[in-house]
Amino acid sequence: MIFAALFLLAAAVHEVQPGQNAQSFVDAAKPGDRIVFRPGVHLQKLGRHRSMVYIDKPLDIELEAGAILRLADRQSELEPEPEITTDHGAPKSIDDFAVGGSYDRALGEVIYTIRIDGEGTFSWGSTASTRYAATNAGLDVQHLKVPITGDWQELSHGVQVRFPRKRGYSVGSLWFLSFDGPEAYGIRIGHGTQAGYIDGVRIFGRGTIDLNKRNNAQPSGLVKNINACVLVHGRVRNVSIEGITMTNTMRSVMLYGEHTGKFLQGGAVGPGESFDAENISIQQTRTINPGGSGYLLGHPSHRGWLRKVRCNFNYMETATTSIEPNFQLDQYEVIGNVIKSAGHAIHCWRRSTNGIVADNVRIDDPSGKKVVMTGSPGAWQPSENILIRGNRNHLSDPLGPWANVAGGQDNRATGPFAVVTGGQASTAAAPYSRAHGHQARAKRPGEDALAAGAFQSPGDAQTSLLVARAITKDNATVELRPGSGEITLEPDSTIAFRILAVAHPEAGAEPAGFELVGLASRSSAGVTVQLQRNTPLAASAASLSVTGGTHLRIQAQGVPGATLRWVARIELAESGRLR
Repeated sequence: MIFAALFLLAAAVHEVQPGQNAQSFVDAAKPGDRIVFRPGVHLQKLGRHRSMVYIDKPLDIELEAGAILRLADRQSELEPEPEITTDHGAPKSIDDFAVGGSYDRALGEVIYTIRIDGEGTFSWGSTASTRYAATNAGLDVQHLKVPITGDWQELSHGVQVRFPRKRGYSVGSLWFLSFDGPEAYGIRIGHGTQAGYIDGVRIFGRGTIDLNKRNNAQPSGLVKNINACVLVHGRVRNVSIEGITMTNTMRSVMLYGEHTGKFLQGGAVGPGESFDAENISIQQTRTINPGGSGYLLGHPSHRGWLRKVRCNFNYMETATTSIEPNFQLDQYEVIGNVIKSAGHAIHCWRRSTNGIVADNVRIDDPSGKKVVMTGSPGAWQPSENILIRGNRNHLSDPLGPWANVAGGQDNRATGPFAVVTGGQASTAAAPYSRAHGHQARAKRPGEDALAAGAFQSPGDAQTSLLVARAITKDNATVELRPGSGEITLEPDSTIAFRILAVAHPEAGAEPAGFELVGLASRSSAGVTVQLQRNTPLAASAASLSVTGGTHLRIQAQGVPGATLRWVARIELAESGRLR
């Protein structure tokens, strides 16, 4: 207690007024001190490690309401030298591609795409980097089947490329040349390979970090290092980012570790030292970035580990992906965020592991975009052990009342009182239904559907259970139905069925039971049934039959003078070309 009190007494508060150099206050502060940005516009130039403010010790950084930490104009200029980005998802038998010449900067920030399109030929094209960021149009090419000469070949505006060999390159090999501005950061913690941990930094308040995108050249978005309002890089731990607003940037927050080994195809890394980041919390921040992206958690070009991350209860408006759990991210939460995005809302991209993505809401999207996407490009591994549940597009998702997704990944419960209990890419679409496994689709009332994958569409390779019931009075014939629905068959599908049925009398008759086994298929002519076995379990005047037509009909005929309550357990094995 005495030590804690002395520490608190020793901590100092440093107030930064607009017009003052913020980095000088940070450099002079002692560990545990507090830096307060007072209201007003704090125009700052880039300094250490291309940041407005670089932090290498435990500090509290507060941006008071009305304080705007803004990058000054022309801190990043368009550079004539390109950065080469190679596509690791397209294996290359030879990778000796070279760039030369001198770009005249006439196209501004631009991406050149070069692809091997045949034995001894390549294609190329150029696209404004801003257009690529919005549409991925950087994959476009305008010049096809250009013969490889083995010498320097000019593309345009002074840009030259060279393939030293005329043949032998793998078709599909792909490179991008980015002519752009260098990276810039607002507040940066760590430079990637610092030897010791930077431990205990808090960035908070109601102020704003503004990277002044309009008046500074931007990186292309394909390159290794891009702009962010806050960057946490390398051996950094116990960081909290709370309450602030971030705007006019490429990304609002980026977090990743670093590694000194050689980066190999698909995410592997050679021998080297790993500089890992851990225990980082981003909560209740605002990203107002309609021309850029949001939060990047992990990075394939910075391959140290990133562990124990919370990105919860934030608000964001972005043009492209808002939250991106990415490579080498482990043990994380993405919970309760409100997202307005013209691109992906949440994209679990490449191999993140052991995460929870839950209860996030996508707003202002009537087009039906998903809230959570998963996947990986080329040779990269996909995400692993991610619990995805309760995420909703509030304008588009037709969620039924009290529907629930209890676990798994990319599952949806859209029927009233339906549930997906686990697995991946399964849907419980009917009332009271359950789906589980991989690509199951419960589409009949009360259906319990199980799958282990699909041929073409979810539900085209699954088994399921149904319960149907009805009451007969006298010798009337009625259809046993699952709730208020029917036992439907999808077009061009076949089901094998086994039905176990019981008829319990209210009075005046003996109980009855039946087992029926058969095959039903649906074509353009309707549903046809081949009944292989109809076995009474006891002698009875009642009867049970199965017919086709528009759907599979289970028809029960009662007994004169008696009322029977019928219940059937229906087992289905289903295959086909569902649409």
